[in-house]
Amino acid sequence: MVTDTPSISPPVVISLFFVAILYGMHLLVLPAAIYVLTRKHFTKNILWMLAAVFFMFCMSTILTVTLFTATILDGTIVGIYFGGPSNARSRILMWPRNMNLIVADAIVVWRMIVLYPNKVVRGGIFFLLFSFSTLALFNSIGLPADGPFERALILSSLASFLSFGTNLVATAAISWKAWSYHRKNPQPWRVTQSSHAVNNAFLLLIETGVLYLSWQLLVAIITYSSSYCDNNLESCKSVQFASNAIVESTTIVAALYPTSTLVIVGLKKSIADKCGPLSSTDASSYLISSPTSSDGKSVGVIRLDIPTDDSSSKKTKAHYVF
Repeated sequence: MVTDTPSISPPVVISLFFVAILYGMHLLVLPAAIYVLTRKHFTKNILWMLAAVFFMFCMSTILTVTLFTATILDGTIVGIYFGGPSNARSRILMWPRNMNLIVADAIVVWRMIVLYPNKVVRGGIFFLLFSFSTLALFNSIGLPADGPFERALILSSLASFLSFGTNLVATAAISWKAWSYHRKNPQPWRVTQSSHAVNNAFLLLIETGVLYLSWQLLVAIITYSSSYCDNNLESCKSVQFASNAIVESTTIVAALYPTSTLVIVGLKKSIADKCGPLSSTDASSYLISSPTSSDGKSVGVIRLDIPTDDSSSKKTKAHYVF
């Protein structure tokens, strides 16, 4: 007896190749994040970060394995989302995505709290997050919740709405810190080699969340466009396929963003941190500069070397450069 084997179309192969590339990027970033975190003293916060990084990697692995397995069985990713037996695989794909969004957003919120120690600013951030959560709850009112699949759909809607709002606030807050540093200290940006300028710009786009927020906007636009397509048309099937493939790739992208940010911060490449609160345990010096005085005359630059250990023989020094 001859059995029909599912034929995998070229768009499916391209989508799986795209997911594999993102997962490979996650495999490259993960060891760097582990190295950055483990070379510090193990504290409760470091352990929490390690657990979050490992958890997001496990969720990305579950998603990738499920996508490849379902494609081999059905021949198409679109078939995962329709039909009775495939609903179980749909839930398997939804939960890693939702969990990664929640954990990644928690790291983003922690990042904003570190950069903004002011209680008023923190209160404003939490108020905005609460507002986004409330809007997401109202957005889910009326959706069916008769079974696990429907409840997963509601959680997916909540996670997506809250994640977009959280990263919108985070991008604005961290970008403001980076702009403040760039305005006060333009020297690090005046590099002679174009490759260094491109590298600085790329790191800044990652750290501020501009790339991740742009990805979420792309997902929202494609998902909105696919909702108006007729699934019986071949062109709409392609749009629906692209929508599902890109949406599921968000699971890996959501894990890549905070993991990459941890690496940037750990390697002292963060621009926003240089404008944030200074810790005496991490910094060895602090620069106070004032190019001109009130009468228009040039003044000096004061450099204060702050001791980083408890040795009594090391004293604080002040250098006046005119």
